[in-house]
Amino acid sequence: MTRITKYSFVAISILFLSSSCSLFQPINAKKKVEVADSTPPGTLMLTEILYIDRVPVTNSMYQEFLNHLENYWSLSKHEKMKELPHYGLDEDVVFEPQTGSRELFREASLQNPQEMLTNKLSMENYYTSPFFQSHPVVNVSKKQAELFCLWRTDIVNAVYAIKSNSASQRARFPYKVLYRLPTEPEMIRAQNKLDREFKLFKYQNQIYAYTGNFDLFSKMQDNTGQMTIMEIKEIGKNKTYNSMLDRNLSYYNQQELKTGFRCICEVTK
Repeated sequence: MTRITKYSFVAISILFLSSSCSLFQPINAKKKVEVADSTPPGTLMLTEILYIDRVPVTNSMYQEFLNHLENYWSLSKHEKMKELPHYGLDEDVVFEPQTGSRELFREASLQNPQEMLTNKLSMENYYTSPFFQSHPVVNVSKKQAELFCLWRTDIVNAVYAIKSNSASQRARFPYKVLYRLPTEPEMIRAQNKLDREFKLFKYQNQIYAYTGNFDLFSKMQDNTGQMTIMEIKEIGKNKTYNSMLDRNLSYYNQQELKTGFRCICEVTK
């Protein structure tokens, strides 16, 4: 496995090489939008210390998480990473092969890959097909989502330290980030704030159909200026809620809604 595939989602996003969460995001072929180093990758600012994912966690993000569980990350590694330096960190310390956890990998993997998401699409095909890599990962448990947040916290903090060779370079980034599941009130406040600022995009159309607009889901991630909510349920810190909140559903019925999640990020300056 190459170094690029090791940390394409969070790490390369900070190393400015990723197309999905990079420092500079193309809006069109001629114009690019700059995102500050102080903004955690893939997020929008809510307050001085709170940032929220622009899109629900996708299949490709979750697959990278599983790859790390299998090869580079474990709960014992998590404890060791608390003591790592804040700058001048050797990436090989973080991405040392054969330091993952097969047990966590199994716990976080799809529990029933043959389950049918629709009458034409199985969970396994939805999860692994290249057409659906930018679509939201669904049918994960709260425990799996919380483990993802814990892993993401470690990796993003580590990559800030890898990217920085000195204290002055490290000062460009947050001192520490903590990813967790949002509460429903936080989600409501985020939506209200971003709606007023025209930074909220409501996607109310088919998600799991082979005839869907696959490119659109990639573009949702590439738009650094908006947060996208979809007709799915999202796992929160205290409860699972309909992310459309008080808005009427347009495409799916309530009983048809699948469950995904996104993270909120607390920043220590």
